[in-house]
Amino acid sequence: MSLDVFRNTETGEEFDIKTKYVEREETVTVNVRKYLYQKGTRISDDDLAALGLEVYTYSDEELLEKQITGWYEANPDLETRVRQYKAYLDELGLAYSSTMDEISAAVDASETIEDATAYKLEVKSVYDAISTNLEFIGSETPLMDTYELLSSLITYLPEESNT
Repeated sequence: MSLDVFRNTETGEEFDIKTKYVEREETVTVNVRKYLYQKGTRISDDDLAALGLEVYTYSDEELLEKQITGWYEANPDLETRVRQYKAYLDELGLAYSSTMDEISAAVDASETIEDATAYKLEVKSVYDAISTNLEFIGSETPLMDTYELLSSLITYLPEESNT
């Protein structure tokens, strides 16, 4: 003869095998809204800290890096064009902030570039492609953005992948 029962492994208490439920105390995790503003005013820094939050202010440089990183993500061709332009500047030994006049003078002074006119056209074509890429991702002033931000575009180029 055998008898099946439920037995509490901690207390030894037994229950009929037909018992439908037992009561137990459990901690239930529930997502709740923690408001960051009360009556239009942000909660204190201490209250934010208790929530594991802080107010972080981006510097202008960090904002620029964030913006440019987003541009590269939005249009991978931009990265290709900027790398090409950077390679021309590196080959000529010029700063990344060099103007077209400075590039033209460096090409003319170069003893290794055989066809200066063709080389200048290549550089200008890549420069124009960068402007087109900026326009494609929504720049309202792509020519001005290219002129003003090209050295930053080079500075914040993503790491090259070896794939």
